[in-house]
Amino acid sequence: MKALISILLTVLISQGFAQTDFPNEINISNNTSEYALINDYRGLTIDKEKSRISFDFVSEETSGTISGLDFKIDFNPSDPDNASFSGTALIKTLDTDNFLRDGHLMWEKFFYKKKYPKIKFESTQVVPFDTNTYKVIGMLTIKETKKEVIITFSLDDKKLLGKTTIYTSDFGVNIHDEREKNKLDVRFYFPVIQ
Repeated sequence: MKALISILLTVLISQGFAQTDFPNEINISNNTSEYALINDYRGLTIDKEKSRISFDFVSEETSGTISGLDFKIDFNPSDPDNASFSGTALIKTLDTDNFLRDGHLMWEKFFYKKKYPKIKFESTQVVPFDTNTYKVIGMLTIKETKKEVIITFSLDDKKLLGKTTIYTSDFGVNIHDEREKNKLDVRFYFPVIQ
């Protein structure tokens, strides 16, 4: 065996092969952009000052808004798997353009502003649904109740628009005894900063 190895080495050396032709380390090219582990695409920048949430209380034919928004949106349209949406809104900012009704909604029987001053949402998953359309699945918390909701967002180069439907009675806010009469259509408007 030793003789065979000796013959092979002699042949290799005589053919001009040297040890440096068989490096122990792999030379990695500096051009690693195709194999980057971190997606460095810049996500959307949302104009927080102009963002708003509005709603329609269907059975009462009443519209309104809620503000006091504090939110964080990490959203890269080409990488929705790593997106997240979270935020809060202040109950005291509910505005239905009726001072008496708005004050009534702050009572313990309804939103109970003193004990539960904020509504909270936190996404658990973002799923592409259609061209420039995404389903944001997450947990909505109103008062002590946390329930899963799905918000459908559509995107263009100027804005991210969302919509969902909830029933206030599912969250302990019983405006009416019948669930269907507590239907609330909610809309989200998030302008994109160019």
